[in-house]
Amino acid sequence: GLVAHPDLSLDPTSAGHWDLNNLCIVAALRTQSSSEENDFLRNFTNANLAWVALKTRHEKVGPIAQILLIQQALAVKYLRSECLSTTSTNLSDLVRHIYAIGIPKENNFLTIMMLNVMAEELPHVRNHIVDALSTSTSSNPYGPSNIHSRLDVEQQL
Repeated sequence: GLVAHPDLSLDPTSAGHWDLNNLCIVAALRTQSSSEENDFLRNFTNANLAWVALKTRHEKVGPIAQILLIQQALAVKYLRSECLSTTSTNLSDLVRHIYAIGIPKENNFLTIMMLNVMAEELPHVRNHIVDALSTSTSSNPYGPSNIHSRLDVEQQL
């Protein structure tokens, strides 16, 4: 990264420390990452390259992906028939991924809450909106005003 690797022939001790610190940073990135990110980081041995790649990966993920991840997290339930710690770990991974994208914007959070409120009474509308969200883009966004319109149509039926 910003600190050049010391020349092994001139300063073997510093070069060894640099290598050890680099590997420790890569290991720390892996241990604090979701299993999906861990797979992504598997081939990186340089901490700076791993960090830049991870940062770029998260910056490319937009608000729509974040909305869908938050919806997924809100749908998680603890079930006695499943290992509770596994559910906690999965939820932790989801939350880590959500916040790696950034803090949700007000409109995105409103979209999430609207979808969550629809879950029981309007699952068909919710599914339609989730489909629309998954195909929306920054140039053609789908948000609260679109949801209001879809709910108005549903109310008239």
